[in-house]
Amino acid sequence: MKIQDLSADQRPRERLHAGRGEELSDADVLALLWGSGIRGASAVELGQRILSACGGLSGLLRLGLKDWAGYPGIGPAKAGQLWASLELARRAGRGREPLRLLSPQAAGAYLLPRCQGWTEERFGLLALDSQGALIADRILSQGVSNATLVSPREFYREALRFGAVTAIGYHNHPGGGVNPSREDIALTRRLRESGKTLGVPLADHLILGAAAFYSFRTQEGWGQDGAG
Repeated sequence: MKIQDLSADQRPRERLHAGRGEELSDADVLALLWGSGIRGASAVELGQRILSACGGLSGLLRLGLKDWAGYPGIGPAKAGQLWASLELARRAGRGREPLRLLSPQAAGAYLLPRCQGWTEERFGLLALDSQGALIADRILSQGVSNATLVSPREFYREALRFGAVTAIGYHNHPGGGVNPSREDIALTRRLRESGKTLGVPLADHLILGAAAFYSFRTQEGWGQDGAG
């Protein structure tokens, strides 16, 4: 469906000019930036896909020019426009106090609201600087039930790309529980060992449930080899 197929009162542009801009969703606002969809997806649906892939607005703000150019239907010119729009937002926010995730509780409070409503398992990375401030929040894999996986190589490639000093891994359990599986435990051990080798310690690995989270750092009593 093309965005032109929507009735006038549904189109983001018409709602904006009718004084209803505040009711637009994040995907609607993105649709205004690129104006048209691609084969099989409207502009709004394309926005929804990109927001889901990058983990919401916070992830959107961290997309680089090459990231934008990798999405279907976005050529070099449009990628440049999108990057410029978000660069203005990034510059406007540089004077704000950075978000510091210095404890499992702080990381859990940040992450829990994000994963509410996720119906499939996702694995993400929080890249932190030497002061425990959040540099980047990226979704690295997305699957169904417990089928999603991430390798230490993928995890630390992204962490190093953002210049992380320490890193936090996280994933959700769509069923709502937070007890770690054998695969969760094994992956955590591999991530810790790889982090020690690369000099980017794993500060924690959080499992996010419906209303609670599990911190490997807390439950296993990790030493002071990372933030928090």
